[in-house]
Amino acid sequence: MLLRPLRPDDLAAHASGCDDLVDRWVNGGRASTTEEHLAWLERMAHAWRAGADVVDLAVEDATTGEHVGVVGIQRGLSYLRPGEVNLTYTMYAGRRGRGYATAATRAAMQLAADQAPVTRFLIRCDPANHASAAVARRLGFRHVGIVAEPDGWSGDRYVHECGSG
Repeated sequence: MLLRPLRPDDLAAHASGCDDLVDRWVNGGRASTTEEHLAWLERMAHAWRAGADVVDLAVEDATTGEHVGVVGIQRGLSYLRPGEVNLTYTMYAGRRGRGYATAATRAAMQLAADQAPVTRFLIRCDPANHASAAVARRLGFRHVGIVAEPDGWSGDRYVHECGSG
């Protein structure tokens, strides 16, 4: 499994991989248009080049080179303290259950720590999203409980303490 910057030519793999589950957990049940997918891919490519605080990366199968999902590294958001990093992950339709999310999130943790000190990683997920919670548990995250965040989101919060970074 490899992480790399997203790019506009990821459109076909990304758009076809975003099924009802992705729409449910990521977009509140709303399917994105082709134009929205492309605009997002372009924003994320720019975010990586600019060293932005919020960036999503492509997850590739190291053997086949297939783009199988996305992992995100987020800093500086309203609910994060200095040194905290929120992690996100989405594996595409037909690519789930193969360990990609766990491996990609582990790699994102290492990348984030290499970029800047991290005191704590967070994973937020809907209480009904058992697959996402399982990734957090496999990576040794501690379930804090249901938390109402300052950004208006409410759901399960998992944390992984890192010390001083």
